Amino acid sequence: MSREASLTELKSAVLDPSPRMREVVADAPRLANVVASLESDRHNILAAFDVLLENLDSAKHFDHTQTDVLMERLTAYRQRAADLLYQAYGVDLGGET
Repeated sequence: MSREASLTELKSAVLDPSPRMREVVADAPRLANVVASLESDRHNILAAFDVLLENLDSAKHFDHTQTDVLMERLTAYRQRAADLLYQAYGVDLGGET
């Protein structure tokens, strides 16, 4: 599998819109601002993924710092999403908090 295909698969698996977020707002309206913030972060991370994918093949010297920063943002996003679900439903999805 190519790097581009791997990144595209990761992007899709982690950042596709989640119907769960709409459910959180319906079930726990107090968390609507957190959901809105996560959604904004999701759009920003998607844009960063698109830039990375566009530059992946064109860069003679690939800047791994850009990838590292994106992965840190992605990890933080996933943790915040898990924390949100815990706040809404009291269900721990695993991982560190």
